[in-house]
This record gives sequence, C-alpha cells and structure tokens, in this order.
Amino acid sequence: MTISSEINRSGPYNGDGVTMAFEYQFKILEPHHLQVIRTDASGTDSILVLDADYTVTGAGNDGGGSAVIVPAPADGTRITLLLDVPFTQETDLENQGAYYAETVEQALDLVVMRLQQLKERAARAVTIPPSFDSATIDKLIADVLALSGKGDALEAVAAVSQYLETVADIADDIPNVADLTQTAQQKAAEAAQSATDANASAGLAAAYATNPEDTPVARSGGLFSAFHWYRKTLAIYNDVANTLAGWLHGAAAKTDIVDADEFAIADSAAGWGLKKVLASSVVKYVCVATGLDFFTGFIPAYAGVASVTIAPGVGWFGGKKHQTTLVTAKTLVQLLDTGAVQASKTYFLYAIRNLSDGTTDFVMSLSGSEAGVTKPAGWECLPGSRVGLVITNASGNIVPFWQTGNEVKTDTYTWFTANANVQGLAIPSNIPVGLSVDVWVLIDTVVASTGQDCLGIVSDAAAASYTTGAAHQVRCRSRSGNDYPDQSAAAGKARSNVNGQLWRYAAVTSTACSASFLVCGWHDYTCKRLFA
Repeated sequence: MTISSEINRSGPYNGDGVTMAFEYQFKILEPHHLQVIRTDASGTDSILVLDADYTVTGAGNDGGGSAVIVPAPADGTRITLLLDVPFTQETDLENQGAYYAETVEQALDLVVMRLQQLKERAARAVTIPPSFDSATIDKLIADVLALSGKGDALEAVAAVSQYLETVADIADDIPNVADLTQTAQQKAAEAAQSATDANASAGLAAAYATNPEDTPVARSGGLFSAFHWYRKTLAIYNDVANTLAGWLHGAAAKTDIVDADEFAIADSAAGWGLKKVLASSVVKYVCVATGLDFFTGFIPAYAGVASVTIAPGVGWFGGKKHQTTLVTAKTLVQLLDTGAVQASKTYFLYAIRNLSDGTTDFVMSLSGSEAGVTKPAGWECLPGSRVGLVITNASGNIVPFWQTGNEVKTDTYTWFTANANVQGLAIPSNIPVGLSVDVWVLIDTVVASTGQDCLGIVSDAAAASYTTGAAHQVRCRSRSGNDYPDQSAAAGKARSNVNGQLWRYAAVTSTACSASFLVCGWHDYTCKRLFA
C-alpha cells in the first residue's frame, strides 16, 4: 500500500438533524485513527468518542470511508473529520529475523500519516519568522501571555472604540506594535517552511518504500528501499530453490524404497519446522488413517499330518508392521494357542507380534476372531491378522492342502450321492466351519435309460431354492432322449455361510439315476492377503 494523497481532513459538514454518515476522503489504517469533532452553534468544539458516539467504515481503503454519528448532528452544528494517528512506534524488526515488506511499508505509511497530521496542525498554528532571535521570541511569548490574562480589558476597549482618536496621541508607541506584527509574519513563514520540510520527509519515506531495485534513496547516504531488498531476497530464494532442484535432479536414482529411507516433512505441530520421517512411518500413517489391514505372503503349506510351513511375508495389522524373511516351520502343537489338537476342527492361523522388538510369529486357534486368541506373554494379536486356515480330520491329522494366494486345493472328497430327490442345507466334507468361504464343488449326474432325468444344484446357503438365481451357483443335468448328453458334469464355486453350510438340491426321476456331489477345496475370500 501507499499514501498517494495529502488530504488529511474532511469537512466541516453542516448538521441537519437527519444526516448521520459523513465522508472522509483520506486513508486510515484503524477506526481510532479518525478524530470526529462536533462544533455547536456557539462555536464550542467537542471531540466525539469512537463506538459510543460514532462508528467508522472504510478503514484501510485508499479512498477513505464514512463516520456514522448516532444520533444525527442537530441543525446548526458542524462536523469536522481529522487524521489522528497515535504518536507511537509498534513495529518491531528483529536482527536477522524474517523480512516482511508489507510490515515495513505499513510502518512507513504511519510515519507519513503522522507527518500529514502535523502539517495540518501546523497550518492552523500562529508562527513567527525563522530570523527572530531567541530573545525576541521570548518577549513575544511573554507579551501574548500577558494579553491572555486581560480578556476583560480588551472587551472594554472594544466598547469604547469611539475614543480611538485619543490613541493617536500615543502614536509614538505604534512602531512597537508593527514590530510585533512583523514577528508574527515571520513565524507564519517558519510554519510554511516546516510544512515544506514535512512534505520532503513524506517523499523520502515513500522513496524508502518504493524505489526500484538498485536505485539508492536520495540524500540517504546510499541506502535502498524496501522494494529493493524484497527483490534481492526473492533472487536469493530463487537461487536456493534452483540449487535444491538441481541437487534433486542430479542425485543418483534409488530403485527401491526401504523402511529406513527418510522424507522431509513440514511439522504442523511444531510451527511447520522441517523434520524427517521414515518411509515405514508413511505406510503406517496410510494404514491407520484408512483403517486398512493387509499383507502379502505368509502362505501356509501342508508339510505332514502334524506340521505346516508358513512362507515369508510382510503386512500391516492394526497399523503395525509384521514381517518374516524366512520360511517358518511349525507343528500343530507348537502353533496351538491352548489345549490339545482336536479332531475334525477348523483352526484359524494368525500372525502375532512381539511387543518389545516387533518380531513376527504365528499361532493357531479355534477362535474365529483375534480378540479370542490366547497370546503368549509379551505378544499381541491385532485385528485383520488372520493369514490362513488349517483343518483336521477325524484322526486329528491335518487335511492335506495345496495353497496359492487365497486359493486352497484339497483331495476330492465325496460329499453325498443322491438316487432320490433331496434338498436343504448341509456341510460339505473337509471345508472350513465357522467362516464363510467359496467352496469348489463338483457335480456328476447320471441317467441309466431313455426318458430319465437327473438334476443337481449347489448354491449359496442364503438361497431358498434353485429358482432364485443365487449369485454363486453350480448346476448340472443329464437327460436322455433329447439333445442333452447321456452324462453331464459341472464344477464351480458356491459360497458357504459362517456355519460351513451350502444349499443343495437333487431331482431324479428314478433310482436308476444318480447325482454325485464332491468338493475339492475353497477360496478364502475374507483373508486380507493382497495379490491373491
């Protein structure tokens, strides 16, 4: 901003008992920088009080604003608006602190406003010429003070003005009065010179604020403006920024980011100070902020009737990192969280984390939720950390399986064979119980002679019948005597409920027909393994 006008007063305006808004045409920075004076019909001035007698609009506007006086000044009164900036200096520029051109410019604006304010007051003052010596000035002041105490006498002289001819008798004393008049004229000239000097100071202040880059301020001894230093600072900043960009561009490329790598970040909690953050912390922030639990690897594999291996992997559960770099070999007894291994059970395999050093191990539990797992002392089992399933058969041995990602294959087990109509919910052989999975189902239908028909359907447990068109459904049919083949087979997935049940349906026209239902694995679709 700048102070481009020397106007520092508006008015006087005549009151009419109606008008409340009176315009000022000069810039102020704060409402209390405007002084409002009301002159009554007798000529007595009163300084109005901000917010009690009036409010101000347009603070900060180059063209000014208005003083709104409530109630409206009465008819016969006058309103005068003056610039009234406090004679204090509140701008604090610290050594080697941040440089803000706008702060410096505002301080200079306040200097100019005070100078204009002084100029306005000086223009209303009685001055004497600069050539008057101190003795003459002292005598003039003494004479004025002497007259100030004789107001009543001067009024008496006015009342007997008809006798002034008598004054001619004392004409010899009149030159002294003329000398005093000359002194007053000299003081007026001095005041005019002071106003000229004030204008020069205002011009100097403006030069300090706005002179172009590398243009010294006149009569300053080689000093430069705020604009000059702003441009110099900007050039230094650009040079530093370009240097940093050059370092980045010229740096050697890094193929892979590791947990210990560091990024620069502005810390909002510490005044935006620059700090470093680990790459692992960035991943943790994303996981916690999004509530995302995920992992890769940690694939269990059948190693024998009583043992499994778990492949290396890495994951984030509950916002904490879990990682192994080697294959983990465990027996059922070593994995079990409590009790002895039971027959014909579905065990849930979890990754657990050591509280002291963050290492990862594994535990097997009959609990379908992490909260129900019995952890070793000093370990935690966090939400989303289930990495697989292990099923035991009637002998308490592990059902052999082969797993890729979340896809689990087993030997093919016969679920049931129907020679008559059958339907309803049932649990297939050797699939998880207590968790919904997509079960691999095989159906064979066979007819023995012409005119026979056999239909087999397996669908989601939520289906009321095969006519509902369930989302996951496997069906096949064999019929003789038309365009169907004599034997039909089909394979596909159907989603079990949390009790391990599927809906099944078989329709046969005679005992010479049969529908065989078999299972050979499942897809663990709720496991949070990525790329599976």
